[in-house]
Amino acid sequence: MRTKLLVAFTLFLGSQMGQMLACSVCYGAKDGKTTEHMAVAIWVLMGVVMSVMGGVGAFSFHLWRHAHTPLEPHQELTNEDLDQYD
Repeated sequence: MRTKLLVAFTLFLGSQMGQMLACSVCYGAKDGKTTEHMAVAIWVLMGVVMSVMGGVGAFSFHLWRHAHTPLEPHQELTNEDLDQYD
């Protein structure tokens, strides 16, 4: 009995009658206000995600650039500085 009910429910949802019961958002109305607002929200979230990823990339580039710069003479530690401690 449960199997027959499940099959009937699945066929109902896949038929034209099941699609008729969908709301405008689920059905994908092109002219609906909700659809327009959802499109704007998607673009805003894409902008936020890209801004964060851009910040991470810029910080990584900053670290990479400063890792390859030579040290100041007063910051360098050379072998001759350690000779007096041997």
